Amino acid sequence: METNSNNMGEKNHILNYAPIVIALIPIFVGLYEYKVNNEREFGKNFLTQQSVVYDELLGDLGSISTSISNPSDSVSQANYTQAKFNFNQLYYGKLNLYQSATIEKLTDSLYNLINSYDSIKSAHMQREQLEELVDKVQDKVYKLSVECKKALRNTYNITGDDSVTPRK
Repeated sequence: METNSNNMGEKNHILNYAPIVIALIPIFVGLYEYKVNNEREFGKNFLTQQSVVYDELLGDLGSISTSISNPSDSVSQANYTQAKFNFNQLYYGKLNLYQSATIEKLTDSLYNLINSYDSIKSAHMQREQLEELVDKVQDKVYKLSVECKKALRNTYNITGDDSVTPRK
């Protein structure tokens, strides 16, 4: 009989903790949901900001690549100057938060090409040198746009057709 009373005492002892355990379950579920929601919101904000930076980057590089093809036009050169200023701000600033190794390599290459254009431009380059440089810049801008698209897809593991037909 004493064994039965000990078993009953242990059961009562366990039952005393049952309300605490039951109360803790919704707290832990709520904390888990809070964590998951915060991670989701962070991911959405990151994707939005990454998209804005890539949009600005490609817009500035598009302006640069079209402006350098017409160096004698004063409007093109004004656009070039503004776009280069904006590109440099992104290059030394916000872009570093979002770029992958491939995007970094392409932007570094474009940065060097743009600076070599400035050097060659002041030395009155030949038309074929200019056209070759314009082709290089435009090709790299295109490749960068493809990499930006891939990076945006990878941020949220978006599946899709990443195959791109090369421009001619």
